[in-house]
Amino acid sequence: MAHVMTVRGPVEPDRIGPTLTHEHIFMDARHAWDPSELPDPAVGAEPFRAEFGGLARWSWKAFRDALHQSPDGDYAMIAEEVAEFPRAGGSCIVELTTIGIAPAPLALRRLSEQLDLHVVAGAGWYVHPTHPPDVEDADVDELTERLSDHVEHGLEGSDIRPGIIGELGTSQQLEPCEERVLRAGARVARSSGLPINIHCHPAELAVTMRVLDVLEDEGHDLARTSLSHLDEIGELDYHEAILARGAIVGFDSFGHDGGYFSPSWRARSDLDKMATLAALVERGWEDQLVVSQDMHRKHFLLRFGGLGYNHVLLRIVPRLRSVFGIDEPTIEKLLVTTPRRLLTIDPAGEA
Repeated sequence: MAHVMTVRGPVEPDRIGPTLTHEHIFMDARHAWDPSELPDPAVGAEPFRAEFGGLARWSWKAFRDALHQSPDGDYAMIAEEVAEFPRAGGSCIVELTTIGIAPAPLALRRLSEQLDLHVVAGAGWYVHPTHPPDVEDADVDELTERLSDHVEHGLEGSDIRPGIIGELGTSQQLEPCEERVLRAGARVARSSGLPINIHCHPAELAVTMRVLDVLEDEGHDLARTSLSHLDEIGELDYHEAILARGAIVGFDSFGHDGGYFSPSWRARSDLDKMATLAALVERGWEDQLVVSQDMHRKHFLLRFGGLGYNHVLLRIVPRLRSVFGIDEPTIEKLLVTTPRRLLTIDPAGEA
């Protein structure tokens, strides 16, 4: 039977309602910590507080604690924050914390059960700087074998199976080890029927096209692929070149109002992202677009002055309706139809 694989096991696709397609619930990005922009860098080592929210939005690497959402010390806080999503009408979160940024599948299942929320976990490896040494040195066959084991038997030594491969990390220039990870991901996706998500560092179009070429070269169906963070690109020609290949484009960094990729690359405003999304809908691409928030730092949480896990449902969707005239059938595609299609595993391709 066709199904979506969640952390609690397979569910029928029609049980999957409004979905955030790129989120993090528990993760650890403390490797990126850099408090040098703070007036007093020593403050960057203190426990995160609401009064730090503005500075963290300006300099996202500055506060070490803000880069870590722990399944141990932060569980109760994170559960309260994530609960705002189903309270707003949400049904499913695709949680894409992969190896390199500390996946926590057992905590995801606990949270899924506690909130009665569908959670789909990802599998694979993040960007090159976070790769363990044994990934850097592994060839494609070795990586394929390891990833197949995660898909078939469970993540991080658990019995929790992933429902998507990714987010697989790529950098501004595709690193050789990242290409090997992509090839392994494509091979496992082909054998298991799972979709793939790619973390794109929005780069030259040629780099993003190269990512798609690698996946396609390994026999992966690009219609089973979502590319994240491309809402940071405003050029419609860029988007249409990707969409014409059949891939799904993620407008999945709503709520990011500070530096996203580097101090010299400021995140586009939510209004600008919505305008680009609406223009692509107007051009007929509404079946290949999804929306999300990429929550992964404490300063995004409501208690620290952030917009929370309910931002897309409570603020972005109403603005898409009222300001840009996006109709209800299209909203349904963005939130339900396309995510459900992406996540549905064809029985003929099951692991």
